[in-house]
Amino acid sequence: MCSFPGHRPGRKPPQQRPAISVPAVPVSQSIPPPDSGLPPVGPLRLGSLELGEGRPAVARRHFPATEPRQPALWVTDGVVAGAARVWSELADRFPVTGLWPLVLRGLAGDERRPWDDGELEPAAEGDVDTRDPCQVLATGWNDSLVPLGEHPRVAHLTPYAAPFPGLAAPLPRVGRPAAVPTEALAPRRAARLGLVRCRRPADAVALVGWLGAINVTGPAEVAAVLRSWEERFGVVLAALGFDTLSLLVPHPPVDEHQALPIAAEIAALCPDALWQGPGGTLAELARTLVGQPIWRLWFD
Repeated sequence: MCSFPGHRPGRKPPQQRPAISVPAVPVSQSIPPPDSGLPPVGPLRLGSLELGEGRPAVARRHFPATEPRQPALWVTDGVVAGAARVWSELADRFPVTGLWPLVLRGLAGDERRPWDDGELEPAAEGDVDTRDPCQVLATGWNDSLVPLGEHPRVAHLTPYAAPFPGLAAPLPRVGRPAAVPTEALAPRRAARLGLVRCRRPADAVALVGWLGAINVTGPAEVAAVLRSWEERFGVVLAALGFDTLSLLVPHPPVDEHQALPIAAEIAALCPDALWQGPGGTLAELARTLVGQPIWRLWFD
């Protein structure tokens, strides 16, 4: 499922809602490399920010001895007050620290999963390099959205048909970046935070070994698509849950025509965005994208 904050035409948003700005995607060769290590176990202070006690998250799934995986994620032991604001300040410091922040959520009923129980399967940057995002999306489109049969019924994909329509054009980046209400990123205000040693936010999914989309695709494939969305749409990875991810969009689509090919990509990566979304059609999904600065994807 892919959901977006509700919008009612003609209704003005509440005044003085706390919000954070969507940062530009910070992809820079000056960022410290992933092998610079993570903070150790214990309390962490970055500049003026106190994150409290935390520790590296260790993946406990089996790996061949020839492919060791060092922890790529440092997680707070407890929740951090004002998590959205702290996330924004940490994101601004990423070019200096090389640590990309994530708002973390666990599995409902067992908040330890996956961050504390090691339910992670890290991949390397090189694994992401070998994945073609267009091919990843085409596979998802064919496997999950096109019914089997000689003449498949594809009315839900209108105006497209059975073949994957290809990658959408880049979004124009004009005007001021959108603002995101803090409660949209951290509904409970306080949340656990993670820090990922990476060169770009999209790679965090692979380096951490996030398995939330495992019923559809793997972490390297998700990261490859997010890299492409970073480059074409300016999308910023902000939060990970057990089977959810949240993306901030600094310049969201301005109309349904612009949103439709993007909706096709979202549905190809996250089929539940279509099957459990509004109306069960690409056209309805596209309407929810217009003007929305946060995309939440849920993988069933």
